[in-house]
Amino acid sequence: MMEDNVPNTLSTKETTTKIVKVGGTIILMLLLLASSFGFYTSMQSAICDIIEYRYQDLIRSIFNLFVIAVVLLVLKKFFYEK
Repeated sequence: MMEDNVPNTLSTKETTTKIVKVGGTIILMLLLLASSFGFYTSMQSAICDIIEYRYQDLIRSIFNLFVIAVVLLVLKKFFYEK
């Protein structure tokens, strides 16, 4: 009967493990964000170098539309499909 009064808490090891996992996930997400920004700017630069001048704006628009579509699909998958 005394066991009913003991709160159901995580042990110190479990709490530490959870904090490390959350911290690691946040660090990896920030790294992913920085890498994605670098990739995006590099692709814009590559479009300028490879594509003929008169088609650059069209190709940039298509690339930006593709990026928007991918972001929307990822957001839909993670936040709306449960």
